[in-house]
Amino acid sequence: MRIKAVWILPCFLVVAGVALAAIPVATSPGSQSGAPAVVHPEQLTGQIDYQHVGARGETDNQGRRLIWEATIEGDLTGTMKWWFGPAPAPNALYNGGRVAFYVGRWEVWDVEGRLLLAGDSAGKTVFPDGEDGIWDGHGVVTEAHGPFNVLKGRRISETGTVLLGSAPPSGTGIFAIY
Repeated sequence: MRIKAVWILPCFLVVAGVALAAIPVATSPGSQSGAPAVVHPEQLTGQIDYQHVGARGETDNQGRRLIWEATIEGDLTGTMKWWFGPAPAPNALYNGGRVAFYVGRWEVWDVEGRLLLAGDSAGKTVFPDGEDGIWDGHGVVTEAHGPFNVLKGRRISETGTVLLGSAPPSGTGIFAIY
């Protein structure tokens, strides 16, 4: 009995597909949740709840000032910090408000206090006269540790409210790596 060559490739593909599906997913050492050992999602997002901490006067080794601290929950969980350098441009006034610009460094720390990710971003906060603001920024991951190494070079987006009526100013927003 002779097997036709036309059947060999489809049979091989079916067997290979079944074999690959049976391979268990590798997990990180010590992982309780079965999270993948390597982070490859197209996008990571998290809700950030932040407050202004600029009055502390903390600076980093680059002379940037710590302005915001946050909790982040979602695909990333831990704390975040934003360190700002001098504004790249003066506030821009418009009829009914102002726009404040920023450049800085952001950091994501895990709950044990280890730096997971860091990067640079730039953006703006729009403040209508006498109203709360909305900020938006974009940047890139410049530093990544452990399973997050694959995120180095990815872009980020950050946005949220700036509630001036709270003491200290605070807000809620999202942080995304894509």
